[in-house]
Amino acid sequence: MSRRLGLLLAVATFVAASSPGAAQAPGSGAIPGSDGTLLPGGVEFAPLDATLEVVASGFGIPWAVEVLGEDEYLVSERFGSLVLVRDGDMIELEGLPASQIFPAPPLYLGGYNDVSLHPQFETNGLVYLAYVGEDYRMAVGRFDFSDRTVRDFEVVFQSNAFSIGSRIAWQDDDHFFVTQGMAGYPHPDPGAQDLGNHSGKIHRLHADGSVPSDNPVFDGTAGPTSIWSYGHRDTQGLLIDGDTLFSNEHGPLGGDELNVIERGGNYGWPLFSFGLNYDETPVGGMSEAEAAQTTVLPLKAWDRTFNMAPSGLVRMEASAFPAWDGAFLWGSLAQRRLIAYDPSTDRTAILLDDVGRIRDVTQLPSGALLILLDATDLETPNGQIVKVLPR
Repeated sequence: MSRRLGLLLAVATFVAASSPGAAQAPGSGAIPGSDGTLLPGGVEFAPLDATLEVVASGFGIPWAVEVLGEDEYLVSERFGSLVLVRDGDMIELEGLPASQIFPAPPLYLGGYNDVSLHPQFETNGLVYLAYVGEDYRMAVGRFDFSDRTVRDFEVVFQSNAFSIGSRIAWQDDDHFFVTQGMAGYPHPDPGAQDLGNHSGKIHRLHADGSVPSDNPVFDGTAGPTSIWSYGHRDTQGLLIDGDTLFSNEHGPLGGDELNVIERGGNYGWPLFSFGLNYDETPVGGMSEAEAAQTTVLPLKAWDRTFNMAPSGLVRMEASAFPAWDGAFLWGSLAQRRLIAYDPSTDRTAILLDDVGRIRDVTQLPSGALLILLDATDLETPNGQIVKVLPR
């Protein structure tokens, strides 16, 4: 079914009204923001000198964008659609499973989440889809997309629990990771610590969905399971850089995290967090020192003075914005910004301000950025794919 909505010709530009001045060292205090206010915690306002070009519009609640080529993408939508975007045309794909949505207005959870190409997509044509399906359980399926139609869809992994959000990252041609989030809103749910419950975990699987024999064996389990790490709240960004797996994660009130994922690691939720419960009480009963003895602390955490709700994750490499090569980028759903974090300098910066709820971000073959924006409301399907190009 085609739903050509046409290429929007509007092109927006994003330039700084004035220079933000020299960046201060992290943690040294606040600096002026785009509106003249002070940003806490040494966060820098460092706008890209960029042009924003809308290349497709009309999405409801988009979740992920996967690049097939410079102007060809797959976009998943939470309400159970997968859309092929080619040169601005939008084609809703058929032959995919129904999804389940859990309504918690204004949030709608579940549905279609991440879409990911197999590393050998050019030869095998395989695409993987993480979604909430039968009985409100997260699943991963795959299908042949070599001729740009869906063929031979099959479920390769069926979890035993719901997922608030899932991302996929490939370790190599035969192993992938998939996250399974659980926010526990408004109160923490202990399931992330339950090794019999798939929620709040990062799973590692063979390409056919079977469990690798070198996955960790946890106390109380007879052998390896799909679980690679646990104690996660809501992981909405995942990537492999070299041999290292990184994720970002939503905290409750503050406590957003960037993590290095270790085999068998316990990431602490809901025993400890740098954020607070929604009633402003501490999460769990551990001190940071105690948590460091029994859990894996984040590479970086941000307190509630810079509450982001991070989504999507890419590490810049040979990009069109070389000053940020080596930095991690993600969208901030809460702030409607594009955020960068450079681990070599411990520098957090706002690269784009007031652009909308960025659900996903990736880098194009040309080095330009591609961001996926949520619709402004549920009644108005105006979510967009936007190219971020150097001026």
